Amino acid sequence: MYWRGIAIIYASKSEIAEKIRDILKGNYPVSLYKYSEADFEKIWKCYDAIIFTMALSGAVRTICNYAKSKDIDPAVIVIDDTGKYVIPILGAHWGANDLAKEIAGLINGEAVITTASENLGVTSVEELARLLFCKIQNVKAIVKVTSALVRGEKVCVKGVSSLPRGVNGYVIGEDCQYKVVIGDNIDKDENTVYLKPYKLAIGIGSKLETSPLTIKEAILTTLNKLNINLDRVKVIASLRESVKSVAEELGIPFRLITKEEINSFEDECLSPQSEKLKEVGLKGVAEVSALISAGKNSKLLLRKMVYNGEVTIAIAGFE
Repeated sequence: MYWRGIAIIYASKSEIAEKIRDILKGNYPVSLYKYSEADFEKIWKCYDAIIFTMALSGAVRTICNYAKSKDIDPAVIVIDDTGKYVIPILGAHWGANDLAKEIAGLINGEAVITTASENLGVTSVEELARLLFCKIQNVKAIVKVTSALVRGEKVCVKGVSSLPRGVNGYVIGEDCQYKVVIGDNIDKDENTVYLKPYKLAIGIGSKLETSPLTIKEAILTTLNKLNINLDRVKVIASLRESVKSVAEELGIPFRLITKEEINSFEDECLSPQSEKLKEVGLKGVAEVSALISAGKNSKLLLRKMVYNGEVTIAIAGFE
């Protein structure tokens, strides 16, 4: 759910930050920063979630400089240096509550949740959109739909055949007063939230000796983990021409990316180069390939992750 990555920022003590990084890095892309060295403007733009392991007041003062709008700001959590309290302070419905509860369960801490819908056990509209990899087209309508959920009314979801695992408070259909509609169109119904699914581009990096079967497994395993159907993928791209046979087998167009395209590509949210990439003179592979093939104004949805030690995969979204 935090596939663009989680940035963990510590002030004076790194122990709890390192512990959380080590726990989460098997499930999500995670980066660790020291507060005095962190580029907050870049981190704010480039990650789905930020975790501060420091005093609450210091974190609040910091984020006041960057918070703009709930539909574009990252989820923000504060954890004290002992790991006792895990507190969502921004983007509660946009992932902060769920991440706080997940971390609290992993470190035997206490998640401090104050929003009504989560305390009632229903899934927020914002969380549903994130799980479906969709863009919310009319953010103002969220208030009415969320109020219905809190009152215990069912909200209909139209445009999908099933709901993601763990989603509560919704039914498939269209006979409710309040709805969530998934598709390209938007109407003026103030009781309906409209979600536009991102089209997806997959970028692949791999070792020379990696088999097409392993690359195929990496793609399908990753999509399954993200609960994404294969038909959402519009292009597979790579520096490796051997990936073309995998794309063809899956029935998806292939885009061969050149070294020149990669090294001339600019995006401040790319993951730092690994030592191996520095050695071969490449700015990146998987993330850059995904973003180039997705085209202008695309967005990195899955920061690069490694499968089986052989394949690096990233996903970009475009409209």
